Amino acid sequence: MKMAAIAVRPLTLKKMEALGFSLMIVVAVLMAAAVWGGSHRFQEDVVLNSGEYYLYTLNGHQWSTVYFSIKSTGPVTICITDGTGVEMLKSGEGPLCFFKAEGLTSIEKIWRFPEKGPLYLVLVPAPGTRQARVSITVKSGLVLW
Repeated sequence: MKMAAIAVRPLTLKKMEALGFSLMIVVAVLMAAAVWGGSHRFQEDVVLNSGEYYLYTLNGHQWSTVYFSIKSTGPVTICITDGTGVEMLKSGEGPLCFFKAEGLTSIEKIWRFPEKGPLYLVLVPAPGTRQARVSITVKSGLVLW
């Protein structure tokens, strides 16, 4: 009479497999929460008259990116600056910009934060522009690579 042989793996290996699977689930849930919780979308249409500016606050970290799309009926200057740059702008000086594009009527850009925010997206009509109608779309979030 032959007896059936049953192979049983050591109990510690089963525990390690269960722990690994549990850790994978926890990491997946945390990554999903970070991506969806850290993402933001904003869209607005504004009218800028000569001498005015538009200011939008961007929040993020060094691993964040911001996508912006700006379409305008007149040329505008686009600047991403920090609080010091905003204070310079309010005092009548030109702001120091991490990113600057002058005299554009259309731009699409993906830009990575150089430092922890808040930073500010500033739109200023180009000199000689009486009025510009501007459509702004901003999306921001985490980059996982």
